[in-house]
Amino acid sequence: MLIYRLLLGTGLRSTELSLLTPSQFDFERCRLTIEAKKTKNKKADILPVKPSLTQILAEHIRAKNIQPTERIFLHNQQMLLKVFYADLHAAGIDRKGADGRSLDVHSLRKTFGTLLAQAGVPLTTVQRLMRHSSPLLTAKLYIDVDPLNMAEALEKLPEF
Repeated sequence: MLIYRLLLGTGLRSTELSLLTPSQFDFERCRLTIEAKKTKNKKADILPVKPSLTQILAEHIRAKNIQPTERIFLHNQQMLLKVFYADLHAAGIDRKGADGRSLDVHSLRKTFGTLLAQAGVPLTTVQRLMRHSSPLLTAKLYIDVDPLNMAEALEKLPEF
């Protein structure tokens, strides 16, 4: 589903995604302008978007004949959450993980941060992409580090 791909590929909050219009995208330079009035921190920003994701979104907009100032997606928080839970159920994924944490749409934002960290992206870059005020917030709440990741990290050390 395109909505999930955008959430995972941009780190947008679901509310920000629900308010997106084609006019916010620079499809040639693969950039997204987030308007201050549509963000949690009320600050405007320009975010890069992977070219492949930009292309898929442009095709969606053309196919649906969405005008520059029209919303790309016509959903609200409750609708998206309901569909997300139905998709989890269809995929056989429990809404509560073995670690006791619940899965919801915002979990995709955490997955975005974790995937960037696992790819070796510096913490300050992850922080900027997620538009957090502090790298501590990013590291503490939006990046999962499990014992396997820690063991892999130790394998990178030289022998002593």
